[in-house]
Amino acid sequence: MNRKLLKNRPYLFLLSAQTVSNLGDWLNLIALSALIGLKWQASPLAISAAFLCLTVPSIVCGTLSGIIADRIDRKTLMILTDLLRAAVVIGVILSSHLWEVYLLLGFKSLFSSLFTPAKEGKLKEIVPDEFMQSAVATSQLVNNSTKIAGPALSGIVVAVLGVHGSFYLESASFLLSAVLIIGVPVTKGNQQRITEKTAFSKQFSEGFDFLSKKRVLYVGLLVFALILLFEQVSDSQFIVLLREVPDHAIHLLGYIMASSGAGMIAASIILNKKEIRSYLQALSLSAIGMGIPMGLYGLFIHFPVFWVTLLFILLSLIAGFSFGMAFIPFNVMVQRQTPESMTGRVFGTINSVATMAVVVGMIGGGMISQFAGAIRDFIFSGAALVMIGAIVYANRKALKNEKKEAGQRAAQA
Repeated sequence: MNRKLLKNRPYLFLLSAQTVSNLGDWLNLIALSALIGLKWQASPLAISAAFLCLTVPSIVCGTLSGIIADRIDRKTLMILTDLLRAAVVIGVILSSHLWEVYLLLGFKSLFSSLFTPAKEGKLKEIVPDEFMQSAVATSQLVNNSTKIAGPALSGIVVAVLGVHGSFYLESASFLLSAVLIIGVPVTKGNQQRITEKTAFSKQFSEGFDFLSKKRVLYVGLLVFALILLFEQVSDSQFIVLLREVPDHAIHLLGYIMASSGAGMIAASIILNKKEIRSYLQALSLSAIGMGIPMGLYGLFIHFPVFWVTLLFILLSLIAGFSFGMAFIPFNVMVQRQTPESMTGRVFGTINSVATMAVVVGMIGGGMISQFAGAIRDFIFSGAALVMIGAIVYANRKALKNEKKEAGQRAAQA
């Protein structure tokens, strides 16, 4: 982390809140996969449905959430949504039917869709542009460190307290996050923004209008959405693929998540110190770097367990690193080119588009896995990502004048 960021107390409070809530999320995710995929032996489409419940509300409410984040106090909004998510997680523990879990996951997604643009807007308020890449990279470093710690701790928690223990810890993490956010001040800019009188209905289109006028953001969002779509075609079906190794499925899932997180940590460390030279080049190479491991997962699944474990750890490191090299540059690009007063609406629109891509990928992945098998699903996903990356890389100069892009970055610095 940049040393000057260490002196930014509001940023440290925000980062600390993110750390504990993300840790809770990862503790919960592996337990949720076990609950739905193994305990109830849900079908591939039923598993996709569960993850759809975690994403669909973000499509419906993404733009609205961005508007709300630009109109009211972001600090208050983050605290409120943390408290609501803590309550929803407790509800999952008390559920006795799968449809109840689906409903509660939908509410959790709704509250998360309100939290995200508020957090991104608050980051823009408290971090100067010259430190933004370091701030975003550090944020991802924390996120992916918890991705490694979460599954490891989840295994201990499940062994000692049972599956429900992970859900209790996630609920507690949201409560602690809310307490930490109290330390983030309401900035003067935030107070001025709240008094704006722009018509509420007009603001629905402002996020998209802003993105459409910034070609680098528009093209970047399209490429990023395609990466998310085809990544989810396979990623949402991991537990189905791992059924091919029935006695080792949960352990392999934990290794995959932890290794992927380690790869993203490596990307975060590199981008904390190295300036991004070309956003589109980073996105295109990342798609290729994700696609190759995805295809190889399907090809290697029937190897002996020792080799499956070893190869999947290595492939997950590569895939995680590649995703980090896509997500961080895209996030930095948006933060740098979006004014503080527009961050909620812009990130709300981006979240809606990205979530739509995730949902389409999940549905497609569920259908392919259901009717063609998980192995073919992973091979198809990997081939599509490699093709997208190759096309974007070959045409990156036509999609965006890289000299102009470099000039814009220099002017902003």
